[in-house]
Amino acid sequence: MLVHGFSKNRKFWYGWIPALAARYRVIALDQRGHGDSSPPPAGFTMALRPFAQDLAAFLDAIGLASAHFVMAEFSSAVAVDFATAFPDRLRSLVLPGFGYNFRASTLDRGEWVRLAEEEGAEAWARATNQYRLPADADPLIREWYIGEQARMSPAFLAALFRFNAGLDLSEQLPMVRAPTLVIAGSEARQGTIETVRRGADLIPQCRLAVLDGMPFNVMSASPERCVAETLHFLDDLRAGRPIRQPA
Repeated sequence: MLVHGFSKNRKFWYGWIPALAARYRVIALDQRGHGDSSPPPAGFTMALRPFAQDLAAFLDAIGLASAHFVMAEFSSAVAVDFATAFPDRLRSLVLPGFGYNFRASTLDRGEWVRLAEEEGAEAWARATNQYRLPADADPLIREWYIGEQARMSPAFLAALFRFNAGLDLSEQLPMVRAPTLVIAGSEARQGTIETVRRGADLIPQCRLAVLDGMPFNVMSASPERCVAETLHFLDDLRAGRPIRQPA
């Protein structure tokens, strides 16, 4: 089950699905307020639990008791809540872009809020794209990326930014019991690699893979390497090999 990060949608898994689908049944969804999903109702209070409940309801709707979940970026925070509230629904977790402590970010979320509210989603997406893709990314991919993010409601974007600016789930991480793979970019600014290492150490069954030179958004910046790490992790899980590796 592939769950995108905030401001994205299911199409952002384009670099993941071919290799994963060769070996697994793959389902990608649009979270509420993203892509082709319905916008949140008026008066919606931003919180992690509604997003987690959506995932449980989605599994019910398609008749699955559990699944392996790949949850990127902001959705890795949703994953922590989902794993603690619905532990029986996860077989494993893969978290490309580990966003559990946004207080550690070096980015100015206040400026992100201003851009979204005053200039719109496209202006925000264009101004911040440098943090998401490598400098040598194909310009056509970059423009596609910006165009997809521009579909977001500016008000919903700003509400997400305000909410996650103060988010720190450190105390919840030891309660995540699912075998977990964290994939992190060494150059992440939304959360430093030191913060990622601390968080991975708090999850009982966790493996950390660091991609040198990559930003926070590794799911898009380096899909091939992410998929290779994911398949290796799942192979080890199925074979009963250790998940947590020596530092």
